Amino acid sequence: MYIVMLKKYLTLLFIFVMNAHCVFAESASADMSFNIQEYVKIEPVTSPVLTANITDNTGNLYSPLSVQFKVITNSTEKKTLYLKSNTVTDGGFEESMFEMGGQIYIAFANIAKIPKSQSLTNCKLGGFPKDSPGIVAYPVTSITGAGSKFLKGKNKYEVYAENGTTFVTVHVGSNVLPSSFASNDPKGFYQAVLSLTEADI
Repeated sequence: MYIVMLKKYLTLLFIFVMNAHCVFAESASADMSFNIQEYVKIEPVTSPVLTANITDNTGNLYSPLSVQFKVITNSTEKKTLYLKSNTVTDGGFEESMFEMGGQIYIAFANIAKIPKSQSLTNCKLGGFPKDSPGIVAYPVTSITGAGSKFLKGKNKYEVYAENGTTFVTVHVGSNVLPSSFASNDPKGFYQAVLSLTEADI
């Protein structure tokens, strides 16, 4: 009988020891995630030539002008951007990029003596030089760094930026549109504002 009780005791002891070592650990997991949206960042680069002087008699520039934009995008497809030009007349901030004879021009307006809106219109239509006082125009000679296409009906360029970083440079030639320069153009700074945008506005 002592042996039987000892066996029971050992059995209970064994079960107790086994239960003491069979510990089940609880666990859980949670996902952390985020979504990167498609984006485009456009900023001007200030190193290119933004101002130049004209020769006194011809209206031609001593040196060509250029402006550069830095475009950063994570898009896997080409992004279509829009390049346009504006200048100030008495009618406000007006489009100043136009086509004449298969050549694209940018019209610049005198910022000290704001010209009339009709002067800008006359320049775009190829009127006589005396009919566009305060407005002079110069040709867009090339756009480098990205593909581009001029939209005739909208007087702006489509510019195509690839994934990553793209430097888009707009080159403006030094030869004035002859019909836009005359002795009645007032002295002072002439200005046009180029913009590169994602929105087709």
